[in-house]
Amino acid sequence: MPSYILVDVQTRRVLITCSVIGLVLFAIGIGIGYATGRGSTNKRVSMASVAEAIRSTCGDTMIRTPSGKLYFDRFVQRHNEKHACVASQKDCWNFGLPRNYIAYHLNGKTITMDGRLDEEAWNEVPWSDNFVDMRSTVYPKPYLDTKYKMRWDDERMYIGVYIQEKNLWATMNTPDSQIWKENGVEFLMDVDGSMFNYKQVQINVLGTMMDQLIYKSPWDARNITVQYQDWHPDARKAVFTEGTVNTPGDEDKYWSVEISFSFVKLAGSSQRVQPNPAQNEVWFLQLGRSEQNLTVVDGQYKKVPKSKAQWWSWQPCGAINLLLQDRWGLVQFKRNIDDKKFRFDRWHIYKALFDMMDAMRKYQSINGKYTTDIEELDVPPYLLTGTCVDIPEIKFITRTNETLFPSVLTNPVKDFEVTVKSKLISHKPAHIRSDRYVTFK
Repeated sequence: MPSYILVDVQTRRVLITCSVIGLVLFAIGIGIGYATGRGSTNKRVSMASVAEAIRSTCGDTMIRTPSGKLYFDRFVQRHNEKHACVASQKDCWNFGLPRNYIAYHLNGKTITMDGRLDEEAWNEVPWSDNFVDMRSTVYPKPYLDTKYKMRWDDERMYIGVYIQEKNLWATMNTPDSQIWKENGVEFLMDVDGSMFNYKQVQINVLGTMMDQLIYKSPWDARNITVQYQDWHPDARKAVFTEGTVNTPGDEDKYWSVEISFSFVKLAGSSQRVQPNPAQNEVWFLQLGRSEQNLTVVDGQYKKVPKSKAQWWSWQPCGAINLLLQDRWGLVQFKRNIDDKKFRFDRWHIYKALFDMMDAMRKYQSINGKYTTDIEELDVPPYLLTGTCVDIPEIKFITRTNETLFPSVLTNPVKDFEVTVKSKLISHKPAHIRSDRYVTFK
């Protein structure tokens, strides 16, 4: 038999009023929490707060040694880059932009090739950013400074490099020696944005130079020879030293290089219509430096046995590998020295292509094959929002020959091609193949 609790009318009114007030306060609390927390529709959670949440959760158990700290900092760096969002189309132009430099036309000024970098033509333009650890900016700052300047005229490109050095040392004096095995500076240039047939030049303090055309990155080469050392850039060069070379015990300070390359030679085997750059044209560019650990034996510099060289570069590459063209910086050519604005209209397209390439390579390394389903790939979220580019399309292709570098590919190869269409500028789609070959149709 059911039982009942009898209350008078006044008591019922009090209970109902209290219940309503409680529900209202609960709803207000939910609303406040929603507006200030993850559910907010008008307030974005910053990447810095996400990184701090990771640190506060894992830091006490992970960061125990310097190596552990570097590992953790690189993890957070990759996490931030991977999950960064594009708020609106106006952010697409600079989203993930690498280091960049504006090279100004000489406009009638001249450069004397003596290695000193003291002419007015150099003094009126800024230095680049200092080189960093080639792997990442989370690593300690290099203990020696390296930076460069760049100018150009209608015939040649000029680069001046300052290399701080406490031990001026080099032994290789034969052209096309393996300069990277000692101390040297190198330049890598992609003159048409295709990622193919790029140019590499290295030089040491003796002025010895290695130059070559590289068909494509050796990491995409399928065990074939990709270097072509019969190519030469018609270089003019000079080295200046503040100190004495190969003389232990004295005080060395730095060496500097002035070097120029012919645009006609740089354009060799490329898809360029005209050799010299057009106004506001952008090239992919990288500069790197190798620094060996030295000791003195019988009055001579020697490399410390089994020691690892320091590798520094203008744009960090994420690895000790300068031959990953999609991780280089950018240089823009301008004639008006008062124009300080860097703007590369195609950067958001290249970035989408490069991120798709990385995702496809990661998928292939795990699964042993490629996929045409973008939903299966570990891609940054912005690629699926349609803010900067349409959602990329993937298809399998069969390559039967290579037109840019003869006699390299003899058998058909099954690969993939990613197509990206810009939401910001009007042009036909851009494509990237599995060997990093980029085309704009």
